Amino acid sequence: MYLDHFQLKSQPFSEHTPITALWQDQRMDEGLARLDYLIQGGQLGLVTGLSGVGKSALLKRFLPGLLPQRCQAVYCHLTHLPSVGLLKMVVAQLGETPRRGKERLYEQILERATRAEGTLLLIFDEAHLLDGDALTDLRLLISSALDVRPPLKMLLVGQEPLRAVLRRARHADLLNRVSVRHQLRPLSREQTSRYIDFQLSQAGGDPQVFDDSVKTAIHDFTGGVPRQINNLATACLVQATADKVLRIDDNLFQQAVGEFQLP
Repeated sequence: MYLDHFQLKSQPFSEHTPITALWQDQRMDEGLARLDYLIQGGQLGLVTGLSGVGKSALLKRFLPGLLPQRCQAVYCHLTHLPSVGLLKMVVAQLGETPRRGKERLYEQILERATRAEGTLLLIFDEAHLLDGDALTDLRLLISSALDVRPPLKMLLVGQEPLRAVLRRARHADLLNRVSVRHQLRPLSREQTSRYIDFQLSQAGGDPQVFDDSVKTAIHDFTGGVPRQINNLATACLVQATADKVLRIDDNLFQQAVGEFQLP
């Protein structure tokens, strides 16, 4: 296995990285600053980005920093559910048994917001999968929450198509309520190189395993998307292990990328 071959103590490019070992960059700092403002004075937040660009990593950093007395966050990711099913899931996540009827579900959520210590924040991950009716219901829920103290807040996190959906006339009222926006972009070439070095160092490896030219090639092939960088860098480590070499140069990269591509 490549861990033994490179004398690594852990997988350097795993998606299941402990919070203390997560990569931090300017994109994340900017995202965290906007999310902090959402808790302080915003109502509806929007975070978008390509698949694998780091939206989940941003949430992993954000959520543990919330003080229970300041904000209670409820994370929902089964956003492909029909509208009523989505509201029932929210109620269940709040630790209550869902009532019958959409109006009663609204009431349960709002009542729970009034009893919360601090702010109640509903986070909808993969929000690009929300259908039109669900988005309308979330907008009505936010509208109903204007007089709730402490306030009910909402965060929508999803891929790029979510922005286009919200620009439709049907959802103009919801879009107008977005007070915090952050578009998480891919890594630059320099960031990609530092990201690869950081991940190897965190795993106890040598950052010089990858030639500089290979790091550039990995960025160009993946577009700087961290999940794809992880996959391709791992493919290179596996190939190097098979070839019994300890350095990843351009020739080895070409071998690995050939296996990495789908026919």
